[in-house]
Amino acid sequence: MVFIINSDDFEVPVPRLSTTLNRNIKLSGFPTFYSESGEYLQPINLWLNFLVNVRRAKNINSNVRAIKRYWNFLESNDLPWDHFPKQKSLKPTYRFKNDDLLLSARNGTLQLSTAATYISHIVGFYKWAGHEGLIQFSEDSKPFEMELVQISNSGPLRFINRNLFVSSTDLRIRNPRKNLEQQLCPFTADEIRTFFQIIRSFTDEFILHQLLQFQCGLRMEEACFYPLDLVFNPSASETRFDVEIGPHIGIPTKYGKIRTIEVPASLMKKMYLYSLSSRRATRQKKQPDTKTLLLNQRGLPMTPINVTQHYVKARKEYKEVTGRSLNHRPHDARATYGTYRLASLLEHLQPLDAMTLVMGWMGHRHESTTWRYLRYLNKEQLNSNAISMMDIFLEEALGRDDE
Repeated sequence: MVFIINSDDFEVPVPRLSTTLNRNIKLSGFPTFYSESGEYLQPINLWLNFLVNVRRAKNINSNVRAIKRYWNFLESNDLPWDHFPKQKSLKPTYRFKNDDLLLSARNGTLQLSTAATYISHIVGFYKWAGHEGLIQFSEDSKPFEMELVQISNSGPLRFINRNLFVSSTDLRIRNPRKNLEQQLCPFTADEIRTFFQIIRSFTDEFILHQLLQFQCGLRMEEACFYPLDLVFNPSASETRFDVEIGPHIGIPTKYGKIRTIEVPASLMKKMYLYSLSSRRATRQKKQPDTKTLLLNQRGLPMTPINVTQHYVKARKEYKEVTGRSLNHRPHDARATYGTYRLASLLEHLQPLDAMTLVMGWMGHRHESTTWRYLRYLNKEQLNSNAISMMDIFLEEALGRDDE
């Protein structure tokens, strides 16, 4: 099994051909891969360096997970990464797709959309390796076949040119298009209440993380990096606070967008008490420079991996308690906030005004994304007092007195 060491930022000397620079070039660190025997995996590390320091990718988490899974598959099956038999079924890329990704998707341990993302990253890795000359392709030795795929044109010229052709590969995994109900899957009131009753015994960090998603509509990674500087002792007269978030304060929002979110006073109080707790102080001592609110055992910011581990445990306990599966992803907490908040606003505002507010709070880039919430509400007839009700039974489920 491969293992990863997160490297620090580093400097490299300027090439002698350059006459304009008289100092070293500073590059960002990245996850560095080693084989089970401790061998430095140069192809992977050069690719990740390219993504981080040349392409300047904002997030390579899925790239890292994909290439790690692929390399573990290669090592487990004693397959070379750069040798491709003529028969497709024997090529490592096709074996990875069929024997690992698709098999895991069929037995429910991997989402089909995740499998599709992983294989696209592997294709991107081989395209880069071929371009950089790390591997040589030929008609008899290649990782996949390129092909043209016809797709429907949804742009402004769709009535003139209804179809477009895009370049793809025969490794692609088709992800069936979801209908509206599948795309938007908020928790029901009973699911929220039971879920939070279950996680009462979980870590303070995970509980606060989930509250930031359910009550503020933050994405998973945004909640992980909520900064300590945005936590304060709320006044008794206020019920909600507007808080500006974005990359300028260390929160990796989607597309780097700065937006204002609303934080309930009850949640702000919980975060304030946690910020003063001996538990957090002990963790902070391990990494004094950490500026985020939620810290893991090493004193570093909580990561999506930490959250997922807790979430998997919560889903397992949910099934043991109720006898039913919790068919939700962590991201559905955000959809729950958007749905319940919009329902409560529609009692006092016109639909367009209510949607504009929710669109701003959630940081949607396109209005069509927010319109899905309105169509869902029109179908489900959610109670207009939904957000107040959710706040109440969240408090009841957690059963905590913060005064």
